[in-house]
Amino acid sequence: MRYWRLIFFVLLIIGLIYGIGWTVNKFIFKEKWSGGETKIYQVLVSVYDEKNSNPTKDKKSSMKKGYVVGVYEESHEWSLTEKTSYLILKMKLDEKEAVKIVEPVEKKVDTKTITEEQQKMIKDQKKEDGYQKQTEIVSVRKYKIDLEKIGFSDPNSLLTGQSYGDKVFDWGIVRKTD
Repeated sequence: MRYWRLIFFVLLIIGLIYGIGWTVNKFIFKEKWSGGETKIYQVLVSVYDEKNSNPTKDKKSSMKKGYVVGVYEESHEWSLTEKTSYLILKMKLDEKEAVKIVEPVEKKVDTKTITEEQQKMIKDQKKEDGYQKQTEIVSVRKYKIDLEKIGFSDPNSLLTGQSYGDKVFDWGIVRKTD
């Protein structure tokens, strides 16, 4: 009976510490300490290399094996074409990872090295959108699914069905592109 005050005091202190930490993370750091809530997504993955004869355009716009085409809700319904043309994986990701997995590689534009016409286009874009884009896409994706790591090698196997069914993967199968 004597210890109920002590137990109550300890629980109160723990609750206060948790509440302060949560508030700081939510409102001051804008949830940078966590990627948010994790959930199951379906990820559409390219299993073929697209080719463009221009090497620069190829890197900037062609999807390659393992590149994620899109991230969709777990309940998304797939067409027969999608099921036979792309690998569809279930992945447990937080919101930041779901965005990160489809990010392109970008670099800052050096306005001193571009033509006057390109500079005018950037200024016109700023007038239209209210901001000036200072980057250009170098490569279509920054990250890709490591197909070897998950044991996928034959795109023709998709003709008989998806290989991984209900298996759920995590960020561990993702790697940076070359």
